Amino acid sequence: MTSKDFVLETMRRSGKANAQAVQERAAEMTGTELNAEFGYIPSYYAAIAKMNMNKRKAGFVCRSPKGRIVRLIQPYDSEIYTQEPEELEAHYAFVWSKNPKHALPFVAISTSPFNKDECCIGRDGVTYASEIDTNTFDPVDNPRYWRIAKEV
Repeated sequence: MTSKDFVLETMRRSGKANAQAVQERAAEMTGTELNAEFGYIPSYYAAIAKMNMNKRKAGFVCRSPKGRIVRLIQPYDSEIYTQEPEELEAHYAFVWSKNPKHALPFVAISTSPFNKDECCIGRDGVTYASEIDTNTFDPVDNPRYWRIAKEV
């Protein structure tokens, strides 16, 4: 084994161990904490290629194709239900970050409302933080439930 191969293998093992550790802690982690570990969270398509979602435990986290971190709340047969997480609201909870740097475009998902201080980007391009828990109001249409987010 060359030194380059050794370094690459060591990095792969380290990355795999870190990814496994994130999955083990995911149930207790906040959206902000999960977003900080974004690189260790598998993509949705890589996750289903490796294992059907009906074999995964509730709490498993992955990245949707739209870049959102989602938590599996109801295992299901991903060979039958082939939609992406944004179209399978009954099976996934979206996790939002309180860090404006991790804000993504607003989506109203009844199973995944924004809680106080969690951030999103409005249609106007402005980053907002929720002023209330269980917020599903569009920040552009209902500004009283949001404030402009400050950089962390």
